[in-house]
Amino acid sequence: MIQFTKGKRQVFAQEEGLHQAIIIKFSFDTLEVKDLRTVLPKHLGIKGNCLVGLLARRHILLRIDQYEDHVVALSKSVSLLPFCGDQHLYRVFPWTIDFNSREETSMTAVWISLP
Repeated sequence: MIQFTKGKRQVFAQEEGLHQAIIIKFSFDTLEVKDLRTVLPKHLGIKGNCLVGLLARRHILLRIDQYEDHVVALSKSVSLLPFCGDQHLYRVFPWTIDFNSREETSMTAVWISLP
């Protein structure tokens, strides 16, 4: 069995662009991935490239290439996604190396304002 240290996994995540990845967790079943690929970037205001993938039944992984888009997407911590006349409740949080779709994450984005 091959095992990697946490440091090597962090380097891999950086190389693969996962350092600016976010997770979107829907409260109920998610939409089709093909629909999310068109709706989510527009809804989140992403101007650059964004890869949308399905991690688990209710978890979506967004790989965002521009830092500004990453910050804007993370700022929508809880929101509603309008689609086909329905409102889909979701939460946004940063992806981590230790992400497990079967566990609730303790990670969240926190915004502070300094004088």
